Amino acid sequence: MTPHERLRISIASAQYLAALERDDQPTLDVLCELAATDPELLEAFLDIDAAFLEEQQANELATATAIVGELAAQHLTSGEVVPPVAGPVTVADVARELFRHTPARLTADALQMNEKLRLYQDELPASLGLPSLIVWAEAKFGPAPADYWKAFREAAIKVRMRVNSDVEYQLAARRTKPRPEAS
Repeated sequence: MTPHERLRISIASAQYLAALERDDQPTLDVLCELAATDPELLEAFLDIDAAFLEEQQANELATATAIVGELAAQHLTSGEVVPPVAGPVTVADVARELFRHTPARLTADALQMNEKLRLYQDELPASLGLPSLIVWAEAKFGPAPADYWKAFREAAIKVRMRVNSDVEYQLAARRTKPRPEAS
């Protein structure tokens, strides 16, 4: 494909995307007529369609999830809506868990440290042994009472277990192969 052809396809693709976003059916009809006789242009439009549809579905899912979460929080007052953690467990994830379920034994200094840690997106270390966790955390965030680090560790294990169970559930819930037809 020559640079001129790439430019032509890029311009037509930009026009196609703009028409999709505006829901401009007459422009889409004209562009689709052009793509009917141009395989490269048709492929570009199909790629745009797939990406546009994926984005729309993601937006609809996010909206629906937010609405369901709000309604659950509003009407199921004895329950708790816990959003899933995406990616590795962070210091902020654990500090938020501690904020929601604060042990009674924590001091004001410990609560102040927890507020500070709610801002950090650092990934937790792989090992959650208490001595190594204290060394790692105090080197990064400063000293805190031993009771705080013990509560932090317990919350970290809880959050990590929740994330792992969510991942395992998602894997278990998906069918990997179609079922064979019964003969």
